[in-house]
Amino acid sequence: MAEAPKLTSTLVTESAVINAPISSIWPLIRLKEFQKFFTGIIKTESLSSDDDRSEIVRWTFNEGYTLDVREEEYSTIKHCMSFNIVKCEPWGLPYTSVLSTIRLYPITSRAAEGGTFVQWSGHYSADASADVVKDGHIKRREALADLAKAVEKE
Repeated sequence: MAEAPKLTSTLVTESAVINAPISSIWPLIRLKEFQKFFTGIIKTESLSSDDDRSEIVRWTFNEGYTLDVREEEYSTIKHCMSFNIVKCEPWGLPYTSVLSTIRLYPITSRAAEGGTFVQWSGHYSADASADVVKDGHIKRREALADLAKAVEKE
C-alpha cells in the first residue's frame, strides 16, 4: 500500500518584538531599502515593469542568486507591505508563488512600550514542499534579527 503524502501548511509566520519605535522601522520596509538591513542582499536595482501599477526590484544575494520582487501593497496607514517573488535566477523557483506580508504594530503598554511588534508572513502556493516552508521560517527569522540589529540602539 502506498504511503499517503504528508500534508504541509503553506503558511509561514514569524514575528519579533523590536526595541525601536515604528517610525525607525517603517522607512526600511520598502523593497529598495531591504539592503539596509537584510545582510544577505548585496545589491538592489530597479527594473522596468510590464505595467504601471508597481515596480519590480531585483535583489542580488551574497550566495550568488537573484530574486525579482514586485510590491503588491504598501499602506502607511496600516503599516503593512506585501510583495511577490516574480523570478529567481539562476535556478528558478521550486513553487508557483509566494505572497509575503510584513506588518508593524506599535507596542503601547507594558515592558515593551515604545517598541514595535513585527510580523512577517508568507503564503506559498500548494506546490511548495515542506523544505521550502521550513526555509521560509528560517529566512524570515534571520531577516527579523537583521532588522532588529539595524534599528535597535544599545
